[in-house]
Amino acid sequence: MIGKRYYKNGPLEVTGEFVKARSRSIQLSTLESVDFTRKLFFAALGLCGCMIVFGLAFGDLLYGHEIAALVALGAAGLFLGWNVATLTIYSKLTGQRGWSITGTARAMRDMRSAIETALEDRARRQKRAGKASMVSDEGEETDDSE
Repeated sequence: MIGKRYYKNGPLEVTGEFVKARSRSIQLSTLESVDFTRKLFFAALGLCGCMIVFGLAFGDLLYGHEIAALVALGAAGLFLGWNVATLTIYSKLTGQRGWSITGTARAMRDMRSAIETALEDRARRQKRAGKASMVSDEGEETDDSE
């Protein structure tokens, strides 16, 4: 039984019980936290930003097509760096050693949102189940005291 499916995009899937990504899966009940980062963007910002600044700063020494190439490559690198993200999933079982999934920023953001929704639903179900058992326990106690 899969349970409720919160997200599905190719090999990435979030259900009411598991988070599955390519060759890995983890039980939702063992998740501790989820981290969404754009690590590649910061590297691209340094490298591609320098390409753009170099092309513009030394424009008087470069041909027009060289300036255009540096600026275009730098802008393309920044665009790609912004659109690639990493989703890191930390488990209660592994502690600080989480596992990461790299993909498009939109897919990773949607997957993080689905994981958070699944965790909230799970907490609500557990809270409801806990209240139901307390009510039945209280009902049994009042029956015993009569």
